[in-house]
Amino acid sequence: MKYMATRKQIAANRRNALKSTGPRTDRGKAFARLNSLRHGLRARAGTLSAESLHELSQIRTHFLNSFQPQDTQQVRLVEQMACARWQLLNWQRAETQFLSEPSPADPLSQARTMDDFSQRQARYQRAFAKALDQYRRSTRAYQKPESRPLLDIA
Repeated sequence: MKYMATRKQIAANRRNALKSTGPRTDRGKAFARLNSLRHGLRARAGTLSAESLHELSQIRTHFLNSFQPQDTQQVRLVEQMACARWQLLNWQRAETQFLSEPSPADPLSQARTMDDFSQRQARYQRAFAKALDQYRRSTRAYQKPESRPLLDIA
């Protein structure tokens, strides 16, 4: 059941919003800058480092050479697999970095962060598996049926 906020609640919300200062440290500002970013592949601003883009390009090239797609749909699926693999690697690195830093004082906060890492990694593993499954199904159209004799007379 939805309800309308009272004028008193709206006024209190506005007063509280004025107290919000956002992140104060450089590290906090760097994280907050990318709050709404999912992967950055289609971003207009250069959010990915040259090293990261090079790694993505290498994974993409490797996958295209390995899978050898036959049409644009298969190319799209191979690129989805490459992107999912690259994102998974990035999240695994981020998790490793997080675990190498001193633990925050709040264990609940650390547990939430670890849960977030786990959920994101599972998401990219599913995305990879789904694209791979679709790719495999699409390749069946290009496979020649086995030639077997109509009657096996021995």
